[in-house]
Amino acid sequence: MPTTTDSRHLSLFILAALITLTLAAIRGLVRRARVVMVVSGTSVLLVVLAVLAIAYVITLGVG
Repeated sequence: MPTTTDSRHLSLFILAALITLTLAAIRGLVRRARVVMVVSGTSVLLVVLAVLAIAYVITLGVG
């Protein structure tokens, strides 16, 4: 059975990967989409990024 530290490291890795993918999506959206889609899409992705960042900080601080 995995210890708490192992699951915490796995959670941090998954959250870091999701944050990286969200940043890549924002960057790709800015390059390829029209202005209206960039504004609405970027705002949605920034909310997702904020939630992931808060989850990362919470997971990092627990223990």
